[in-house]
Amino acid sequence: MLKITRSPFPLWLTSIVLLGAIAPLPALAQRAAGDIVIIGNSPYEWGRNQRYWNHLLNLSGAAAAASTPTTSETPQEVDPKVLEQQLLRNIRVGQPQLQPVLKLPGSSVVTGTVTNNNRQPVTIQSINYEVVGANGQVLQTGAATPEPATIGPGQTVTFQQMLPTVPADIGARVRLSQPAVQLQGGV
Repeated sequence: MLKITRSPFPLWLTSIVLLGAIAPLPALAQRAAGDIVIIGNSPYEWGRNQRYWNHLLNLSGAAAAASTPTTSETPQEVDPKVLEQQLLRNIRVGQPQLQPVLKLPGSSVVTGTVTNNNRQPVTIQSINYEVVGANGQVLQTGAATPEPATIGPGQTVTFQQMLPTVPADIGARVRLSQPAVQLQGGV
């Protein structure tokens, strides 16, 4: 057992001296590349160290998972793209509105709502929209993130995005672009 006492030397100097004394030990025990160095003084300590490393590397969990046969009783994995499409079908986005910002003339803000009609919460990365001028030309595209981004089942939240260069009084309107909703990280 190593007993550590307070040293008159700085900690960094003591660490370097200790590392210099310990570092050659594995080199002496390892005769050729690929040799295994066993640390510990007894079979009990060897087993404890082996269990610790297996836990760190998750070898026991991987072996258990590999040895467990898959049966028809376990639920089949769902393709993430199919699941994403199912979730997106049950998300409703209210028609976004373009509203003026009174304190900043020549600016506007896009506001709207999004409702999760799924039976599980979803996290929305963005609501995608286009600002269309009176002549039908797309003036700007953008994306807004609802607050909060994770929406529970049956919950409705709002979103808004500042548009500093689009005045609200030019007859422009906002429409959802395709895809209108993008889930965070897919599924």
